[in-house]
Amino acid sequence: MKRLQSKRILGVFEFLLFTIPALAFVLFSTNIPFLMNIYYSVFKWNGISKNMQFVGLKNFVHVIFNDSTFLKSAVFTMKFTFFYVILANIISLAVALVLAKEMRSSKIGRVFYYIPYIISLTAISLIWKFLVGPGFEAMYTSTGFEFFDWSWMGTPKLAFYIVVIMQVWRGLGFYMVTYIAGIIVVPKDILEAASIDGASKFQVLKHVLLPSIMPSITICVMTSLINAFKLFDIILVFTKGGPANSTASVAYNIYNEAFINSNYGLATAKSLLFFVSVLVVTLLQLKLTKSREIEV
Repeated sequence: MKRLQSKRILGVFEFLLFTIPALAFVLFSTNIPFLMNIYYSVFKWNGISKNMQFVGLKNFVHVIFNDSTFLKSAVFTMKFTFFYVILANIISLAVALVLAKEMRSSKIGRVFYYIPYIISLTAISLIWKFLVGPGFEAMYTSTGFEFFDWSWMGTPKLAFYIVVIMQVWRGLGFYMVTYIAGIIVVPKDILEAASIDGASKFQVLKHVLLPSIMPSITICVMTSLINAFKLFDIILVFTKGGPANSTASVAYNIYNEAFINSNYGLATAKSLLFFVSVLVVTLLQLKLTKSREIEV
């Protein structure tokens, strides 16, 4: 009896030993800062001074009705998210369908596409900054193609396309691997049976394969949505929100408000509104894709 009781005490001790550090880390790194963020959002504060002026919901009212820069950044972020989620998932799925086949070249192809994902966004931004600058100038001098002489970083539309292409290229490897993991577990008997019944390759893809890999689609769409909404590193290093704030994302706008304009209270209000927006969109996406999942 005493031995059983001592084992229970030891089990409880081991449980607390392994869980308390993790809980403490989450509490102090996530939960407490989030609650402090809510607290600061109702104050006018520069983030440094001890004097904090309570303004209630005025920060939120200002952001929604009077802050044109935040609205412009929100429009850019939504537009970027739309193009990025569609292009990243369609292209990565197409690549995954090819590289999921058992060929020697498939392994090399997977490594080739995955390498950009393990490179830091700062390094990628600097590489692309050189590419569309001195790189394109050299290409124009060598080839004479007008394409390389366009003002890629001076024109809002072209700058937008460059940011989308760069981010899609960078994240392609992660989504590709996720789709491949879903494709290779689909029983080949199901695909072969559909082909024998007379279904075309497109019909097999649409009615058999895609429904079977819906869990992978759910993960990829959700991840691409979150990555698109939190776009910041590339904007900070590559475009700095230019030209004329046309590529300033919401995250970059919040950063500027807090650390450049020293309006910390207003920045926290923006971050809360942004958090709620991302949460709502993500929940809707999960509900939509989860409802289409089937058991293979």
